[in-house]
Amino acid sequence: MLGSSLHTEITMNKGIYLLANDVVCDQLIALINSINLNYSPDIPICIIPFNEEMELIKKVIAKRKNTFLFEDNKSIDKWDNFIKEFDKLYFNYPYEGVTEKKAEVLTMHRKYCAFDGIFDKFVFLDLDTLIFQSLDHVFKKLDEYDFVVHDYQRVTSIRLKEVDYYFEAFQDMYSKEALANRFHCGGFWASKRGAINEQDLEYFLQELANGDIKIFRTWLSEQTKLNYMTIKKNLKLYNFTLDETSGYNTGVCITSNHFEDKNHILYDKGKKLTYLHYMGIKNERLRRLCQWEKMNLPFRKQLAYFVDKLYKWQISTIPYQDIFLYYRFLDER
Repeated sequence: MLGSSLHTEITMNKGIYLLANDVVCDQLIALINSINLNYSPDIPICIIPFNEEMELIKKVIAKRKNTFLFEDNKSIDKWDNFIKEFDKLYFNYPYEGVTEKKAEVLTMHRKYCAFDGIFDKFVFLDLDTLIFQSLDHVFKKLDEYDFVVHDYQRVTSIRLKEVDYYFEAFQDMYSKEALANRFHCGGFWASKRGAINEQDLEYFLQELANGDIKIFRTWLSEQTKLNYMTIKKNLKLYNFTLDETSGYNTGVCITSNHFEDKNHILYDKGKKLTYLHYMGIKNERLRRLCQWEKMNLPFRKQLAYFVDKLYKWQISTIPYQDIFLYYRFLDER
């Protein structure tokens, strides 16, 4: 059994990275339970600290097999410094017609530390996801590709005109259609150690300063930065949802209301989901949902509608909440 921490001189063939702190402890428990039950209890899981609020997390992983903390402070500092420079270029650029600019909180980008970690191959998962089957097919794709995703982010990126903005900088490399097909979510992705390295970061900052920064507009998110890096380096990318021959090209998001629940596993028209993404559901709503469940009141599902009206908790409208609660309290049943 691995301890609660592991030094980076050790390397492993494959594993999973998560980014967490005490605020998302409920999601962490649910996700790890879904991984252990539906994939493997033996897959190593490394938790990158979102910030210093980690006391609850440390207690959780102390009881968990093969779960440990990421401790490479040099990597964390490297990525923090890179993002600070990235943000500085963004805020200093004189965009026409843009009156307000926003950038994601700095520590959200610590997920990029996965490129420096101990796993030769890895899958990164946001905490607002659940796993429903083996991830071996994802790891297998890394034999052929540098970066593997499973999402429909391209649809949103086209609608928000992000593809058009990026095309200003990448039209010499891609057609607009090919560029759109490279857009991906930041919540579920697989890659390899060193796929993006320190020299790449220097190159990215240089290219951003030379004009690439213009492709960003009012919101500089962690996801748009990751997309920039994977596109700029032209990493060989595979998206399961673009492969009609794949048996894994299912939906993934809670906005799809047609998924079928069979024994706490979701299916999309007969195909088992690889994962479910609770996209758009704020951490506070899931925390309150768990609080409500712990009260163990009779008729609590019906009562939740009245609680929502009274306190505006927004828990009764969380899609697929029974699935989330099943995995969150799996150990306590």
